[in-house]
Amino acid sequence: MASILISYRNHVDAATLSGGSWSGTLPVSNLADRQPSRIARTSGTDPAGTVVTVDFGARQLVRFVALIHHNLTQSGRWRIRLGNAPDLSAPLHDTGNFDIWPAAFPFGVGAWGEFNWGGRFDPDEVETYGAQAIHAIDQPVRARYLRLDLADPVNPAGFLQAGRLVAGPAWQPSVNFQYGWSIEQVDESEIKRSRGGQVFVNARPRFRRLRFVIDHLEKDEMFGHAYELERLKGKGGDIMVIADPEDRTHAHRHTLYGALAESAPIINGQPGRYSRRFVVEELL
Repeated sequence: MASILISYRNHVDAATLSGGSWSGTLPVSNLADRQPSRIARTSGTDPAGTVVTVDFGARQLVRFVALIHHNLTQSGRWRIRLGNAPDLSAPLHDTGNFDIWPAAFPFGVGAWGEFNWGGRFDPDEVETYGAQAIHAIDQPVRARYLRLDLADPVNPAGFLQAGRLVAGPAWQPSVNFQYGWSIEQVDESEIKRSRGGQVFVNARPRFRRLRFVIDHLEKDEMFGHAYELERLKGKGGDIMVIADPEDRTHAHRHTLYGALAESAPIINGQPGRYSRRFVVEELL
């Protein structure tokens, strides 16, 4: 298990987004909005029009790229390029085309007789996830431009859409979070039972909550990252957390695009070592 990855600086926020063919009412610039329900939508599924180029304005460090709340199907693919030429003619990082949905079911998992081609979600189950495409780069790249090529020409919706694009550096603590971390599905729906015994549900959207503690860090690392994270984002700013970057099978289950749900102190529990508790709630 690799150490948790936390991205809390998103260079897309101050960038210029262009390229492709996007809806006039749901423009590509919506990808820079922290609220993923404010989507950007292409005008069709032709790969020539399902492209976005991001100009950060200056060379920026990028270790992590994610596309949040997209509607690409299991046959969808994407390609990520980073470089310093506007046409990305000599990219510093090029993933090539690869599946946007990873295998999500280990072999042998599932009900008897159930078959998931390649271990991927079926279309009905895809709709129950806040689909998020994730790419972590082993060695950070300093680049001015990012190009994202999306390909899903047979998408039944007739268009591609997404709610948020994340691209920036990431903090991977030198000491991983402590055992006892948890992830839960939070359902705040109200349930009432009538005098006759009938149950009435006021359904509310469910979201995930991730809790963890990072401990035994030296002062420079804790204050250089955990302190800055809360100073920059507070409880309203968006962050991205991958509990285990090496676990591709369950990445969609334990990766959250969310915000800090509470403030917490940095604690100097022993000489030269510091800890902090985190609670992150998913943004829908």
